[in-house]
Amino acid sequence: MKKHIIVFVFLMLIAGCGSKPIPDWTNAAFNQLENFRKNYLAGKTQIAEIHFNKAVEEIKKSGDLDILARAYLTKCAVQTAVLEKMDDREYLRIDAVQPVPQNRSFHKFLGGDTAHVEEKLLPVQYQGFFMAYRSDRFADISGEISKMEDPLSKLIAAGFLVKQDKCDEGCLKIAVDTASKNGWKKALLVYLEKSLSFYEMQKDMEKATTVRKKIELIKN
Repeated sequence: MKKHIIVFVFLMLIAGCGSKPIPDWTNAAFNQLENFRKNYLAGKTQIAEIHFNKAVEEIKKSGDLDILARAYLTKCAVQTAVLEKMDDREYLRIDAVQPVPQNRSFHKFLGGDTAHVEEKLLPVQYQGFFMAYRSDRFADISGEISKMEDPLSKLIAAGFLVKQDKCDEGCLKIAVDTASKNGWKKALLVYLEKSLSFYEMQKDMEKATTVRKKIELIKN
């Protein structure tokens, strides 16, 4: 079963299955989460919520709170990727019953609570990125984002930096290009708007005007 993995929801589960048959609920939940991700990033929020709720119902069939927590963290991650405040209430309810160090560290990362993030417990694609951030090697941060193979992870990293007020021109360009390449209209407009604000603050009115025109053309 080789599929694109959303953040890290089913990574450990699939790795443990090997050649064993994959339970039906796993495939169903994965597909629903994929549909949630694609629709949310494209701006089809209501449809996305329907798919997410279906994914949750599939996971609940297993009673696996670890996987259920990861599903809610996926939602938090997608919200972070489009610069929205994450709704972590359901995750916190699960964490109060069954805390998992990896999940908790990723939650702290998404929330911008950098002092309590355990770097080695983060999903592997964020470890080098977070190390560069924590070491104040800001010149390396855009490079670390570029190394990420998963486009959603790139946007999550960009969203993290925006939350920390550390997203520079290079980071914003990666986010815009990633959203554009994948046809994620909502994410694209969010990062174009952020780029517009960035250029206006830098008093680079030529670039600001160009970005503003792009936004108008895409919206209209």
